[in-house]
Amino acid sequence: MRRRVRRAWLLACAALLVLASGARAATQIQARLERSTIAVGEATTLQVVVSGAAGGVSQPEFEVPPGLEVLGTGRAQNFTWSNGRSSVEIIYRFEISANAPGRYALGPITVRAGKEAFRSGVLSLEATAAPTRIGGAGTTAGPASLLVDVLPPEPWVGQPCQLRVRLVLRATLAEDPQYTPPATPGFWTDKTGAPESYFADERGRRVLVTETRTRIYPLAPGEATVGEAVAALAVAGAARDPLAWNGGQVPRREAVVRSPPLPVRVRPLPAGAPAGFTGAVGGLSARWTADRARTSVDVPITVRLDLRGVANLPLIRPPELAGNDIEVFASTVEDSLAPAGSDGAGRKRFQWTVLARRTGHLRLAAPAFAWFDPATGSYRRAELPPIDLEVGPALFMGAGESAGLPPVFARHPIDPGARAPAPWAWSLAGLMLGAAMALWRSGGAARRMAAARALPLEWLRAVGRTSGPDFWRAADEASAWLAQRGEPVESLRRQIASARYGGAGADAEAIRGQLVERISAALPAVPATGARRAGAVVLVAAAAVWCVLFGPRPGDARPAAAVRAADQAAREGDLTRARDRWAALWRAGAHHSGLAARLAWAEAQGGAVGPAAAWVVRGERAGARDPALHWIAERVREGGGLIGDVPVRWPVRPLEWAVAALLLGVGAGALWPRRGPVAVGVALALLTGAVDPLQGTLAARSGCAVVQQTVTLEGAGLDLQPGQVVRLLERRGGRARVSAGGGVGGWLPESAIDIVNGAP
Repeated sequence: MRRRVRRAWLLACAALLVLASGARAATQIQARLERSTIAVGEATTLQVVVSGAAGGVSQPEFEVPPGLEVLGTGRAQNFTWSNGRSSVEIIYRFEISANAPGRYALGPITVRAGKEAFRSGVLSLEATAAPTRIGGAGTTAGPASLLVDVLPPEPWVGQPCQLRVRLVLRATLAEDPQYTPPATPGFWTDKTGAPESYFADERGRRVLVTETRTRIYPLAPGEATVGEAVAALAVAGAARDPLAWNGGQVPRREAVVRSPPLPVRVRPLPAGAPAGFTGAVGGLSARWTADRARTSVDVPITVRLDLRGVANLPLIRPPELAGNDIEVFASTVEDSLAPAGSDGAGRKRFQWTVLARRTGHLRLAAPAFAWFDPATGSYRRAELPPIDLEVGPALFMGAGESAGLPPVFARHPIDPGARAPAPWAWSLAGLMLGAAMALWRSGGAARRMAAARALPLEWLRAVGRTSGPDFWRAADEASAWLAQRGEPVESLRRQIASARYGGAGADAEAIRGQLVERISAALPAVPATGARRAGAVVLVAAAAVWCVLFGPRPGDARPAAAVRAADQAAREGDLTRARDRWAALWRAGAHHSGLAARLAWAEAQGGAVGPAAAWVVRGERAGARDPALHWIAERVREGGGLIGDVPVRWPVRPLEWAVAALLLGVGAGALWPRRGPVAVGVALALLTGAVDPLQGTLAARSGCAVVQQTVTLEGAGLDLQPGQVVRLLERRGGRARVSAGGGVGGWLPESAIDIVNGAP
């Protein structure tokens, strides 16, 4: 029995710890090198991206191996807002140059966010001894040359290519050259990347190369010609002008260098393009998603087809999205291309706004999409799983309309005047029951003492009632029992033996007196158990009375009758009368989560997302696990409300706190007299009893508000939408300072928000 009680107590403690635990958002750190192989004297960029950090972020720390040098650093920050959550991405850049050839290890790179440290993997950088070699016809004549090529040299129609223009300088320039890029008829031209300079080897001569890359896409099969690139140069001479303020060299002559036209053979795409091919060429991956899994027939959802990879993303046409059970009424396209001039992966997003036409389970198939893969020379199709949607009935009704009271309210009737149990009182009752158990168990000592007294009492009776030979036999055995207990009876035993076996004279009454005295002293004391048992009974009765006095109790019949009357009015279509009665009960102090759920539903019928979200927040303060409140909260989220950080009480009911405190108190008594476990049990019982009122007090003091209309957050330039939950920080002169999460805050008019709890 004791083992079972101990096990139950431990399980209760474990459940309490699980309920009190929370989750922490993860911080991620990513590091990469723009070029993993460079020549001695060249530089590359180390980029460190930190995302998801909750606190301040420190400068990345890493060891620079001998042979490498950091030429410069930079920092950028990107702030995004998606689905009511803000995120900050911090980008650090380091320009790293190699002074000696070799293979170098960079990292791990450490970034500290708050009190925690995060580390990246180790990057490898190789520095070659010889600079890049420049070859080709006509590259050794004159002060400079222009080299133009297209990579790959024979592309497919639509395949992304790199137009590379390299200016090879063999002389010193007096000023920056005037560059004219080549014409690219027959190509769609993207942005040109930033010029990159490095030293190269040209037939044993060290030359400076300035390379510019442009992403281009061939539009038609056949032969296309890249025109000539032109660079106008001011070549510096050896003579110096003594009157020049910088003592610089005087331009000796003007020079113009040109690249020859470059013919490019463009291969046609093979025949037999599958359905869904809209001109995509490259290496792609696709993803089909929706912004929510539950919606209503009158609430639009957003579905997205995300493409990622190296392809002609700007030229891909949107695929067609259709379905018998949906209505598509808007579509957008978002491009996020790789940096200009690079051949890295980019992203393209096709986004549709969709409205379901029926309720129930809806399976939304992805649009047919196919592309041509130059690596394999064949077409590929995206095999995307459909999106499963649960579509509920209409959430927002027109003015004066009503669909009747939702069944969830009928399944969960409420008693707004009911009283919840007081966990602190039940914790004391549990400690009373535990003390009663300890007292009652201590009464079991009487039974053990009675068993221990049985044998010495038998010796007392034998010694006191016998005479003659029977007395001496009983005296001998009684003295032997005393000797086994360690009593000093050697002299007495010799007297008994001499009188019994030797016939010597002895005073039998004197020996009888000694034996009675010795046996009586060995009798264990009998505890007074009656008082303990009575005390245990009193404690049990007191605990029962305490639980009754401070336990759950139904409320007055009048508020419950008023709720039923309001519910009936809603069923009959009189939503205005029902809303007024529910609101009157709330103003009278009946702060029940089910009542807040009804008021939120009433506001939602007219499309008032902001007021509906405010009632949901109030209801979650009263009871976060109310089924009706959970139902309407999901509907309000479907309508775009309740974004942001919603502060709610722990999802543990007061009755559950009270029962946990009661069991912990009883468990402490069951473990008596083990001091350590008993102390832990008492502490947990008192803590559990105090948590519920404490969290209610903290929730009441926390500033919380719900946006009621579209408003711009001053100081952040962020538009807040109706139904968004913000934290109220300060109120001053009809204005409020709020926090929208992620370190974003600012001022807005107080009239634009519904204050659930005022600022501290």
